[in-house]
Amino acid sequence: FRYQFHEHFEINPQTICNFLREIERRYNRDIPFHNSVHAADVAQTTHCLFQMMDQECLTSIFDPITIFSLILAATFHDVCHPGTSNLFQQNAQTSIAVKYNNMSVLENMHLAVGLSLLFGNEKRDEWSIFEGWADDDRARAEEIMKESILNTDMAHHFANLDHLESLIEQVHTMAKDITEEHGNNAEIGGPQPQPILSILAQISHQVKSGEGGGLAQIELEGKCNQLVGSIAELILHGADISNPAKTEVIALNWGRRCFDEFFEQGDKEKEMGLPISPLCDRGTVKLPESQVNFIKYVALPTYELLGSVIPRVKKEVVPNMSRTIEYWEGEKN
Repeated sequence: FRYQFHEHFEINPQTICNFLREIERRYNRDIPFHNSVHAADVAQTTHCLFQMMDQECLTSIFDPITIFSLILAATFHDVCHPGTSNLFQQNAQTSIAVKYNNMSVLENMHLAVGLSLLFGNEKRDEWSIFEGWADDDRARAEEIMKESILNTDMAHHFANLDHLESLIEQVHTMAKDITEEHGNNAEIGGPQPQPILSILAQISHQVKSGEGGGLAQIELEGKCNQLVGSIAELILHGADISNPAKTEVIALNWGRRCFDEFFEQGDKEKEMGLPISPLCDRGTVKLPESQVNFIKYVALPTYELLGSVIPRVKKEVVPNMSRTIEYWEGEKN
C-alpha cells in the first residue's frame, strides 16, 4: 500500500532524489559493509517492516511524519562511515571522538552530516526536502530522525530491548485492568488478550475521536505514546541489524562483508599499536562462531520482540534467522 505522504505535507520527488544522490556521494564505496548499499538496504527494510503491519493499524498508530522521517533517517544513518567502530575512534582519540566526547561518536557524526544537509549550513535549494513544511512539523521530523539514529548505537541495544519489553507488558496489564474494571464491553481489550498493535490502534482512535476518560485511561494513553516511540526506534535499529533476517544468499554475503570490515579495522589497530577491538583480529576470530553468537544473542531476540509487535515478522522473518543459524552451525564443523 502507499503512504500518501503528499496528502499530508509538501513533497517534491526531485528534491528527495537530489538529497539521496548527495547522501550516496558521501558514503565510501570502498568500505565493505557500511556503504551506500547498506544504507539502501536499511531504508528498504524499514519500509518493509512498516508494510508488514496492517494498513489501517499502521496509519492509526504512526502518523505520516513519523513514517517519512524514519525512512529518510535510514538513508543517512551511517553516512560518511569511516569503516571503523566507536571503540576504534575512542582508542585512537580521533577528531570526531574528541568532538563528541566519546559518546555515540559515529552516530552523532552521521546525524550531524544529515541534519547539516537538511537544515544547516550545507542546506541547498536542490535538496531542501522540508521546504514548505510547517515549523512544528519540521521540528518534529528532526527530533524523530535524531532519536532514531542515536538509538542505532549498539551500546544502547540491550537496555532499549528491555525497556520496550517492559512497556509492552505494562500496556497489556493496564488494558487488561481497564477491561476487568468495566467488564467485557469495555472499549479497550476484551475477554481475550489483545495484540499490542490492536490496543495501540484502539487508544489512538479514542484519542482522535475524544472518547474515553478517567485516570486509568489517561495513564494508558501516556504509556501507549511511549511505546509507539520505542517501537519506531526499534524498527530503524532492527533494520540496521537485519542482515541475518534476509534470505540465505543475502544474509551470508552481508555477514562476510561485515567481518571483512572488522578485520580491516583490526589490521589498522595492529599497525597503530592500539588494542585490537573484539571480533577484529583475523588471526583468532572464527567467523561461523561469531555469526552464530551475534544472531542468537543480538539479532534474533530483536526480531522475536518485533514479531511480538508485528505478527508477520514472527511468521515470515524469524524463520530466515533460524536457517542462517543452521548454516553457520554447520560451518563450525
